[in-house]
Amino acid sequence: MSLDIPIIKSNSAGWGPVGKLEKFSDIPYAPFSKGDKIGKCSDWNSNIRNYSRQNYYGANVVNPFTFKEEDEDSFTLVDYSRVSAKLKNKSRTAYQKQYLQKQRSSNQSGRGGPKKQGGRFNNKWNDRRQRNRESSVEISSNWELKEEFDISQFKHCYVDTLPEVETIGSYGSVKYYNKSFDKINAKNEKKLQKTEKTIPSIPTSDDKVIRAQYTHGNVYATDSILATLMSAHKSVYSWDIVVQKVGTRIFFEPRPNTTDLLTVNENVSSHQDNDKDPINSTTSLSVEATQVNLNYQNQVLQSDAPAYQFENEIPDAEEFENSIDVGFRYNKWTLDDDIVVLARTQVDGVIEDKGQTKFIRINAVNEHDSHRFGIEFRKKLDSQRAAILATEIKNNSTKFAKWSIQASLAGCDMMNIGFISRDSIRDNVNHVILGTQFYPVSELNRQNSVDMKNGWGIFKTIVQSCMKLENGKYLLHREPNRNIINLYSVPENAFDLVEEDIQEEVEEDQNKGWVDESRE
Repeated sequence: MSLDIPIIKSNSAGWGPVGKLEKFSDIPYAPFSKGDKIGKCSDWNSNIRNYSRQNYYGANVVNPFTFKEEDEDSFTLVDYSRVSAKLKNKSRTAYQKQYLQKQRSSNQSGRGGPKKQGGRFNNKWNDRRQRNRESSVEISSNWELKEEFDISQFKHCYVDTLPEVETIGSYGSVKYYNKSFDKINAKNEKKLQKTEKTIPSIPTSDDKVIRAQYTHGNVYATDSILATLMSAHKSVYSWDIVVQKVGTRIFFEPRPNTTDLLTVNENVSSHQDNDKDPINSTTSLSVEATQVNLNYQNQVLQSDAPAYQFENEIPDAEEFENSIDVGFRYNKWTLDDDIVVLARTQVDGVIEDKGQTKFIRINAVNEHDSHRFGIEFRKKLDSQRAAILATEIKNNSTKFAKWSIQASLAGCDMMNIGFISRDSIRDNVNHVILGTQFYPVSELNRQNSVDMKNGWGIFKTIVQSCMKLENGKYLLHREPNRNIINLYSVPENAFDLVEEDIQEEVEEDQNKGWVDESRE
């Protein structure tokens, strides 16, 4: 018997086998972690998924040495017996109950809090319905589209410096603010008195002061129209403005036989019309908010004290006997590219502050459904007034932007805001005043991200396009369901309803200096 000693090859350059091992050439390499405790050279019963560490190197690689035993005992016969309908629907019924319970709990955010809008139908379906808004005017097929403005690009329109304002003249009279209203709070509310008075409404081209002072500018408008155009990038609802091109002059004015109504919750994504709740529809809320503002403005001004008189009286003042006393300041701004703007701005009242007389604008926010929108005024106004104002600005960003821009154009440093609520949640006629407060106009602009340089840049962009048009009548129309503004060419008799009115306009045009000038 002999002992054969195997030949051992020495690796003088390092460690490990020398040369190619033909015996193990077809066996794949199984990676493993250096921290693993290897107890066997080959573990034929290992299951890599049972390791406590699942993130080590090579954990997702199939072990080639794992032996998978086929289980022949898993064969079973098919049961063809009928399952009762009760057992069959048991799991589905349980799932439905669980789903409904989850929906109820998600729609209740705290005791008495607002319901969250979620789910497939509450988000996508409501948004789809919301985009189908009504147009402010019916677009005729014979109107020619001259230009289309992308509203999203307005945020890039700026002027380098703010134009300096020059007051051409001031007209009318305004009353002083009644400081006793500062004592009103939620626990000491005051009834909002109704009034039949209105705000004087004078179209731009019919304004006799602008007729007399038309040589001071070549673009004419009112503070309301300027504010609408300057805040166009915030608007959601449809609106329209008539543009008259006469020679080198442009007139922006409201469409005849229309009323400038305030919007309510325009910037709330979930707000939509409800046919079953007519008093809270978009139109009803706008009419209510407009009347509430008139009532509040008329009530908070002193009726028995002498009014503040401007330099001149309003022409044909007897036509506005049933109107709220307001003052008009005709201001002039000079922009680049030979654009000179002459606009009528409005002052609502005056206050005495540290021996100085300051002009103010007066507005009101009205609560109609605090459970769906905002914070309840009666409970939180005295302790969380700043939060309520922030919520109102968020829900009504467009309206607040118009208010603060109008105040800035008129030279008003302060704005008085009244907080109004319905006497009853289902009563949209009777209201109460729960509080009132003054805010600096510059602070409201900052809080609502309103930049007057951007506003003037937007207006300048629109005017530059209108300057290229031929003489005639045009219409700026904010699309209700698209983020664009269209400029249409319309017939001269567009929006004229009565033949007598047309004849009166012809006679009035004969007294307009710019008409004769354009004919030369």
